[in-house]
Amino acid sequence: MSTSIGQYGASAASLVLSAGVKELSDAQTTLSWQTSNNGIISETFAGLGTSRSTVFSLTPKITQVAAWQSNITNAQNSLSVTATSLKQIVSLAQSMATNLLSITGSSSTSTVNSVSTEASSTLSQIATVLNASNGTGYVFAGQNATQAPVNDPSNVASGTTSTQIASTLSQLASGTSMDSILQQATTLMNADSSIFSSTISTASSTDGTASLNTAQTQQTSTITGDSTSSTYGIVATQGSTSDVSSTSTGSPIKDLMRDMMLISGMSGMSSTSTGYSDLVNQLHTSLVNTTNQLINMETTVGAQQNALTARASLLTNTTTALKTQLSDARTTDIAQVAIQSSNVQASLKASFILIADMKDMTLANYL
Repeated sequence: MSTSIGQYGASAASLVLSAGVKELSDAQTTLSWQTSNNGIISETFAGLGTSRSTVFSLTPKITQVAAWQSNITNAQNSLSVTATSLKQIVSLAQSMATNLLSITGSSSTSTVNSVSTEASSTLSQIATVLNASNGTGYVFAGQNATQAPVNDPSNVASGTTSTQIASTLSQLASGTSMDSILQQATTLMNADSSIFSSTISTASSTDGTASLNTAQTQQTSTITGDSTSSTYGIVATQGSTSDVSSTSTGSPIKDLMRDMMLISGMSGMSSTSTGYSDLVNQLHTSLVNTTNQLINMETTVGAQQNALTARASLLTNTTTALKTQLSDARTTDIAQVAIQSSNVQASLKASFILIADMKDMTLANYL
């Protein structure tokens, strides 16, 4: 009888108590880990219980939003360089327009030569600025950012197209109108295949929209949301087909470069040269119109920057909301953890006291 009691009484009670102690110890270990990790429920997905599916769902969403935010950051970096470059180009165009105004009246050959030389230098500067980089690619190159938009900036001012356009001014002496010369210069600019990369410009002496259509296909865009993309940046040769005419390529930058080539061809002229007044007036008008178009480009870039900033703000809010949901799914109330930990410690203490007391119990204690 006493043996049965020993086997099924004390031993059974001890086993049950030991199992309880182990369970409490495991709970204490978990609670201690949660306390030291600011209430995170478990260090493994398996330990998250019913919250596991929520965590699995939210984690890739947060990663995706982060990727969209990164795309916006890259686009903004590129736009920042674009805005600075356009500002430089506008400044160069305005400066040359001012120079033309200064020689509208009586001007000596030396004065005109000075403006002509500056136009050639300005042309080279514009070509160089168009190859501006954001550190990873050329900002005016469009989609193929690794291909420089201007093939050789150092050769533009002395290249074939520049020389041909400048030489058209010699026809003024024989009575050719400035309007006709401007048309010839525009055709030569459209037919050029040496200045710009073939990825953003198509040479055609008969189709003024060919290059513009090519530039349009190279517009850069980036993913900024679920089924949402944002177009941004400026392609060096872009423009509006509605602006194409016999005296305009439709591309503000091409027209600006053409005008610089024409001004550089004024070397040797003076205010007494045949057709001089009409030449200066028409070129000044063209420069003013082109400058206004370039300023509109600046405005477009500014609008793109504002739109991306607004999108980034929205994504920041989305990220905050998703991370809050993830935190709620992965963590528990730290105050409740403290209470549970205290209760478990109390239970463990009681269990150890009971185990200690059981060691001294006799058969009589069980009867």
